[in-house]
Amino acid sequence: MAFSEYKNYTASELKDIFKIEIQRSEDLFTNFKLSDNDYAFLQENVKDMLSRIRLSMSDNEATRSNLLVSHILWQASKVYKLGIFFEPVLNMSQEETPDLPHQLNGKFDSALTLDEIDFVRPIISIVEVKKSNLSEGLGQCLAEMYATRKKFKQNSVYGIITDGAEWEFLLLENSVLSIHMNNYYINTVSDIVDRIGYIAERFNKK
Repeated sequence: MAFSEYKNYTASELKDIFKIEIQRSEDLFTNFKLSDNDYAFLQENVKDMLSRIRLSMSDNEATRSNLLVSHILWQASKVYKLGIFFEPVLNMSQEETPDLPHQLNGKFDSALTLDEIDFVRPIISIVEVKKSNLSEGLGQCLAEMYATRKKFKQNSVYGIITDGAEWEFLLLENSVLSIHMNNYYINTVSDIVDRIGYIAERFNKK
């Protein structure tokens, strides 16, 4: 549960804990272009799923994860040939991060990797939050991104915070966390799937 222990910290506290800068940015997707694929089948499915969820007494984090988030991640992994992992485990010893208040270990909600088979070369950590409460996921997402960078010796890693319907993209690069100024919504799934593709292509060029 160590990653989720960072949930209750403010942005100012997180800056001090991880010794980073946090900024809002419009430049996470420079020269981004949508593909010609409108993902019509996926779009129709998530539209139907969301309408059912909104009418249900079971509109909760687990339901949204299983019905909305997983379908979109699977589509992105299929189109862009990425590995998709649910609750992958990442453990770091206290000796590796002695200055942090909580040890960086436990399970991610989900992650996408360049390797389709094994949990290596992760490029995106995904944190799922309660409906309409994306800010709740900042600390956990940052902790997972920081751990990913340390464990896999990467200069950068992306993050996503989502309640299933709304998706926020983040980038941790060196000592700067950039939070994209625009969020994206599942009423246009191509906005989400193709941005995941953009991230994959950026890593593949390195």
